[in-house]
Amino acid sequence: MAQTPSPTQSQPHYYVDTPTQLQAFAQENQAITWLGFDTEFISEKRFYPMLCLIQVITEHGVYLIDPMVLEDLTPFLVMVENPAILKITHAGDNDYRLLNMLYGIYPKNLFDTQIAAGFLSNTYPISFQNLVEKEFRVSLNKSFAVTDWEARPISPQQLDYALNDVLYLPELWTRMTAQLESLNRLSWLQEEIAKLEAPKYYESDTMKDFLKSTLNTQLNRQERIFLIRLMAWRLDEAKRRNATKELVLPSKTMMLIAKSMSQGQAGLRQNRMISDKLIQNHWDLFSRLFKTTITADEEALLKQIPKWREESPEQALSSEFLYLLIRDRCLKARIAHTIVVSKSSLRSHDSSLDSGWRKELLGESLIQWMKSQKVVSFEMLDDRCLVKFVD
Repeated sequence: MAQTPSPTQSQPHYYVDTPTQLQAFAQENQAITWLGFDTEFISEKRFYPMLCLIQVITEHGVYLIDPMVLEDLTPFLVMVENPAILKITHAGDNDYRLLNMLYGIYPKNLFDTQIAAGFLSNTYPISFQNLVEKEFRVSLNKSFAVTDWEARPISPQQLDYALNDVLYLPELWTRMTAQLESLNRLSWLQEEIAKLEAPKYYESDTMKDFLKSTLNTQLNRQERIFLIRLMAWRLDEAKRRNATKELVLPSKTMMLIAKSMSQGQAGLRQNRMISDKLIQNHWDLFSRLFKTTITADEEALLKQIPKWREESPEQALSSEFLYLLIRDRCLKARIAHTIVVSKSSLRSHDSSLDSGWRKELLGESLIQWMKSQKVVSFEMLDDRCLVKFVD
C-alpha cells in the first residue's frame, strides 16, 4: 500500500521540458501497469483550451511535463492510449476531452476516483479536495484552481498545488478498488467508465446541442432547421476564431433570432435583445440559412426530434414520486442518485436506465413503472399514505 503523502511536505519530482527528458520519462516507465495524471489548462474565451501542465505519478516517481515548451507529447499520449496501462484520474472526462480535442487520442483502461466515489457514497460529483479530506483527513490548498498556469516560471505555491493533484491518486485507487470489490460494484464502475473510452463520447454533434434546448419545442419546422444550421455555423466559427461558442453567438440570442426570422429583418430589429450590429454584420447569413431549401438529410434530422408532450399535473407528480423512490433506493444502497439518473433523463425515458448496472440496482418493479408511464394517486390514512396506480 502506498504511503499517504503530506500536503505540506516538499515532494520530489522530475520536471520534463525537453524532448530528451520526455523520452527518458517514457523509457523509465515503459513497463509500468498504472499511472495517475492530471492536467492544468486555460479554457476561458477559447474553443481549443491551452494545455499548460501535465502532472504524472507512477511507481517510479512524480513528473511534471511542460506542454508549453514541448511541441511533441507523443511519448505521454501513447501511454494514455495503451490498454496495458491503467490510467487513474479524478474527473478525468475533462482531461480526456481536452487530449482528444488537441491530439485526437482515445484513452483506454481507466479508473476515475470521482466516479468511483459515486458508487461508494451518496455524494456525486465530489471535488478532489473534499475526497482527499474525507479519505486522508488532510486539507489541500484550493486557492490555485484558477491561477495563471501559462505563466513561467511556475511558483512554489503552484507547484505544491499541482503535485497534490496526483500524489493521492494511487492510494485512492487501491482503497476504492477494495471497497468496490467488497460490494460487487467494480464491474458497475468499469461499465460506467467504458463510456470515456468510446470514440462516440468525443463526437461534436450539433443535433445533440439542439435537443438539449427545450426551447426548440416552441419553433416550427423551418425555424428548427434554421436553428440547427445556425448552431453548425456557430461551431465552425468558434473553431476558426478559437473562441467559445457563446462568444461567437450567445445561445439566448440565437433562440431569439430563430423565433423572429419569419418576420424578416424588421422582426429582428424590433427585438431589443438583438443588437443592430449583429443584424448588420450577419443578416445575409441569417437570411440564407433560413431560406435555403430543406435537404433530405435535414428532413431525416427533423424525424429524430421527439415530439414535445407537456406533462399533466398528475404525470409531473408521478415523475416526482418515482424519482423519490429511486433516491430512496440509492440512499439505502449508499450510492449517489445523481450518478444513477437525472430528472431530465427520467422524464425522457432514457433507455440506459433499462440496462446494465442501473437495471440491476433499480430492479424490475421500478423499471416497469418507468416503462408504463402510469400515474399515481395519494390518499392520507391517519399515519399512512396510500399510493395507488390510476388506470
